Formats: sequence, structure tokens, C-alpha cells
Amino acid sequence: MFPFQQNISPESSDASPESSSSTPGQLPWQTVSEAQEDAQRRLDAMEQAEPKRRLIRDAKALAKLRQITQVQMAEEVGMPHRTLEEWLQFRRMPKAPGTTLIRRWVETCHSEGL
Repeated sequence: MFPFQQNISPESSDASPESSSSTPGQLPWQTVSEAQEDAQRRLDAMEQAEPKRRLIRDAKALAKLRQITQVQMAEEVGMPHRTLEEWLQFRRMPKAPGTTLIRRWVETCHSEGL
């Protein structure tokens, strides 16, 4: 055994049963109310981004139906391929101008009948 390791038995632990019962996702420095507020903020952000997620899913499905690549889709939309790739893989979410470009592309493709 190394001299810096401590042999702590479960009986001698200082943790009380009350301190070990924390909410899931609570960080050690957060109180229960802070953890709940943080969880609510994250949920609100996810709900706010849901229309964008639906639009991106529709655009991906439409590109698949048309059998075009991401590069071809980016050329049609008029944006860099890497930006579109990050949006389609949900690594980043588009801001308002990008959302408008994708929405117009989807609407144009639907009006042309694919």
C-alpha cells in the first residue's frame, strides 16, 4: 500500500445518509434548487431548439429522397459544405439566417415535387 492512500472503511465514512441522497445530475457544488433550475434551463433550451431539429431532419430526409450528397445540397442551399455538415449531424444549430436558407430549400424542393 502506498503511504498516500487511506484505508477508509464504510463504517468510518463521514457521509451521512442525508448527504448521499442528492438529485440525479446535481453537481457537488450545487444545491438541490440550483440543480433543478439548471435542469429546467436545459429543458427549455431543448424545447426551443426543437423546431430547428425538425427542419434539419426534414432537410436530411429530403436530400436522401433526392439522392444527393451533402456537398450537392450545400451548393443548392448556397452555403459552405462544412457548415451544413455540422448542422445535419446536430453538432451545431443554425442561427436565423441559416434556418431561413434551409427552410427555403425545403419549400422549393417540395414545390418542385422533389
